[in-house]
Amino acid sequence: MNQDIAILEKQMAPLAPHFAQVLGTTMPVERLIRTVIVSVERAPKLLQCDRQSLFNAAMSAAVLGLEVDGVTGQAFLIPFKNRAQLVIGYKGMNTLAARAELTISGAVVRDGDFFEFDLGASTISHKPVLNNKGRIVAAWARAAHLRRPPVIVVLGIDELLAVKAKSPGAKMPDSPWNDPSLGFVAQCEKTAKRRLWRSLPLSVMQLAARMDEAVNEQDKPAWISPERGVIIDGAATDAAPTPTAAALIGSKLSPQSPGDAAMTPPRPVIGQDGAGAGDDIKENDSDRLDRLDNALSDAAKRGMEALQACWESLDKADRVILKPALERRHKRAARRVDDAGDVP
Repeated sequence: MNQDIAILEKQMAPLAPHFAQVLGTTMPVERLIRTVIVSVERAPKLLQCDRQSLFNAAMSAAVLGLEVDGVTGQAFLIPFKNRAQLVIGYKGMNTLAARAELTISGAVVRDGDFFEFDLGASTISHKPVLNNKGRIVAAWARAAHLRRPPVIVVLGIDELLAVKAKSPGAKMPDSPWNDPSLGFVAQCEKTAKRRLWRSLPLSVMQLAARMDEAVNEQDKPAWISPERGVIIDGAATDAAPTPTAAALIGSKLSPQSPGDAAMTPPRPVIGQDGAGAGDDIKENDSDRLDRLDNALSDAAKRGMEALQACWESLDKADRVILKPALERRHKRAARRVDDAGDVP
């Protein structure tokens, strides 16, 4: 095996500049390659996988900036139908969330727990009973941000079992899905968190979630290309105008020579009604949402009519994120203005 490892190291050496391009300052490229080698040493079956799939999995880890040594728990390289597949661990999910200034929490709900939630207001109240061994009935996840309303997801047990039924790993006897005491609980929590990523502001987290869904819910191999986004079973997921990995991590890309320019497509503008499409993005997603939230606050000071006009001018995706703030803060403020007769 030592000779096979040496050959793999030589084969990966020419890929180092491509890894470095997307890694930026997240981690040294040498560290990424070393974690790949360590992962192969820990799981020798990876050497029997299609070699290109191993390189693709390593590139996915580079795009996400996650270590794959299997020790830190950020991500793992798993043999999957003679292909190497990157699988993101819960610590990797938390790492990606922290980089986006988000705190992710979640848990399973058992019979006997106190549990109430309001998806419209993005509120969850869960008071688990200590040492409760009751049947799991749901799982929830919550993303909190200092400057934005929280986002929540709640999945019932039927939805969780449907995900398990589609998971190729669940068919294996040693799968965490088949460990009722610890593994099943962890998989339920991870599934809720993965669904949560769909509703979060645009970032590489969406790419990670789509790749994870393809593997765990569609039984298809997937990887992340810096130029084409998520590749599922050999095909790019470009049925919708989804930003590429290079666009989402553009701030980390190092300068390129003219011959490499095609690897970095223009970053998408996330504005209202598509305004400014094709221009370079001028503000990050967090600042843009803060600006829109402030606009709603200013409109609320002029009453419900002004607030409604401002709300209707927002992009549909922004409305989904800002809906809790609209219901909890801005509508209440606008009603107080209308009731007081202080509309300018």
